[in-house]
Amino acid sequence: HDILGELTIARNKIVSIESNLQVSSDLPISAPDTGLFGTGILSNWERSFTLGLNGQEGNSDTLDFHTAFDADYEDIKKRWSVGVEYNFSEENRKATHDDLNINLTRDWLASDSQWLYFASSKFERDKFKSWDYRVTGTGGVGYEFIEKENFSLIGRTGIAGKKNFGSDNDNFEPELMVGIDAGWSISKVQSLAFSTVFFTPFDRPSDYRNHSKLDWKFKLDTEMDLSFKLGLENEYESVAETNTKHNDFKYRAAIIWGL
Repeated sequence: HDILGELTIARNKIVSIESNLQVSSDLPISAPDTGLFGTGILSNWERSFTLGLNGQEGNSDTLDFHTAFDADYEDIKKRWSVGVEYNFSEENRKATHDDLNINLTRDWLASDSQWLYFASSKFERDKFKSWDYRVTGTGGVGYEFIEKENFSLIGRTGIAGKKNFGSDNDNFEPELMVGIDAGWSISKVQSLAFSTVFFTPFDRPSDYRNHSKLDWKFKLDTEMDLSFKLGLENEYESVAETNTKHNDFKYRAAIIWGL
């Protein structure tokens, strides 16, 4: 502001922005977003492709492969998040990881409140779990504890439904869900993202499962939209069938390309 100087306004407090300022013809004009690879699909979404590959040949042969596609969209009324991730690892020609995860989350936002409603779904396929496939659906409420330009903290709780396929117990199971999402833009080139979510069955409160992720990103090239990512991920289930582990911990390094 010409008199008041720089003002900081929470994003969820802004309904619209109007300006009478004349834009100089010397300034570069951003081209309209034509969507994913110019197809018009997911236009005006933030889209990225992630690829990580590690290998070793010698006394032991190892291969670790990680790839993901993420897309996010937000306006004053809603927020979407879509993610597809595939991981594969092998040691001495024997597979040790082989899993596919598909996530979809929709938030309903209110411009005059820090409360939100959300619905999410997740499909999991894992060849090294006690089940072949798992589908989870969740609906509930969230609260934006902190919503600043460089830091956000959102709490969520709701009712979830889980169903396994190809396990000893494929019955539909209702669960209580509690989780936290946090994001921190450390600088123009560094950021941290953390999420953790707990699920517990209503009829067995002492049993639970947890999924936590921590990602650190460093911008390598702004013009090409290339970033480097270090990620930690942990899944824990308090009840595991015979010959399966309770804990599944992953760490990875990858390159992210903005699409």
